[in-house]
Amino acid sequence: MYLAIRSASKKWSMPIHNWKAAMNRFIIEFEDRLKDHL
Repeated sequence: MYLAIRSASKKWSMPIHNWKAAMNRFIIEFEDRLKDHL
C-alpha cells in the first residue's frame, strides 16, 4: 500500500479537493496521533 501511494503521489499535480475540511476532520478524530506532526 505504501509503495502504491508513493508512486501515485509522484503523478499528483493539483491540490487535493477539500483538503482543509478533511484535515480538520482528521485532527478532530485523531488528535492524539497528529499532535506531534502539526
